[in-house]
Amino acid sequence: MSEENVEAVRRAYAAFHSGDLDDLLAVIHPEVEFTSLIAEAEGEVFHGHDGVRRWWKEVVLPLGGLQAELEEIRDFGGIVVLRVLGTYSPRGVEVNQTFWHVLRFRDGKAVWWRFVRTDEEALEAAGLSE
Repeated sequence: MSEENVEAVRRAYAAFHSGDLDDLLAVIHPEVEFTSLIAEAEGEVFHGHDGVRRWWKEVVLPLGGLQAELEEIRDFGGIVVLRVLGTYSPRGVEVNQTFWHVLRFRDGKAVWWRFVRTDEEALEAAGLSE
């Protein structure tokens, strides 16, 4: 099952890069719950496909072409941890930021995820820290 999860991550990132929200939603569980580094200041938690659509409209699109390069993928069975280099251009100024993306899967789809700033936070969020 875990190889399927890694492939689902790759499909999700490809859909994200192509701007295809429908293809992105195809690999996200309808009961998904997630947070965003950008929206965390408001304590925002997004729920379901409607939450993904709202995140896309309110967070992703205003960033002016967010791109995310997968630098590392670690597969822990039902959990996948990624190190990602994000590049975005708010107000025309290019910003590069490394972040970690932790995903949990159910039925071959991402049912929970969280973006964090460090590998240690990622492992903790995944329940894999010592």
